[in-house]
Amino acid sequence: MVKGDPQKSKKPDEELVQKLVAACQNGDSDAFGQLYDLYVDMVYRYVYYRVSREEVEDITENIFVRVWENIDKYTPGKHPFSSWLFRIAHNLVVDHYRFHRKHISLRERLPQHVTQSKDDPVDWTAQRLNKTQVRDSLRELKEPYQQVLVLKFLSGFDNKEIAEVMGRTEGNVRILQYRALKALRKILEQKGIKRNN
Repeated sequence: MVKGDPQKSKKPDEELVQKLVAACQNGDSDAFGQLYDLYVDMVYRYVYYRVSREEVEDITENIFVRVWENIDKYTPGKHPFSSWLFRIAHNLVVDHYRFHRKHISLRERLPQHVTQSKDDPVDWTAQRLNKTQVRDSLRELKEPYQQVLVLKFLSGFDNKEIAEVMGRTEGNVRILQYRALKALRKILEQKGIKRNN
């Protein structure tokens, strides 16, 4: 059973991660267990905001199975491990939707630890909208817009990491993020919600 928690996430120390990856690439399953413990909450939360609740644990488990099967293909130093891991997560979520042919949606529950920022759409809307309105507004966005907002504001990735996960340039991610926020703002304004400055 996956022990992920959609409310909890902290980026692991990359130096420790690289040591664990090296051990995993030498067949150390205990090191993989430690990698799992370091990343399961982040991966779980990423999946949680992308698929139905019933499928979150299965997809999260499949992501870690795929990571274990392909850990030898990861090249340390080329990209952060988290970018490689979330690329696998992204691909499995996309595969899931290709198979089920459903629209990608974001879940109702919002993390309570998200720090306040005037540019944070979660914070911007949380006080003025209920969870269903937030989910429905995010659901109206195109899939890449949803993904960039989930990675940036819910998973705490920087633009470089998002670019690696999404297979885009950092400049493209900044543009995508700007357009996603603008589109979300437009949807919210159409619903009568204005941003507090």
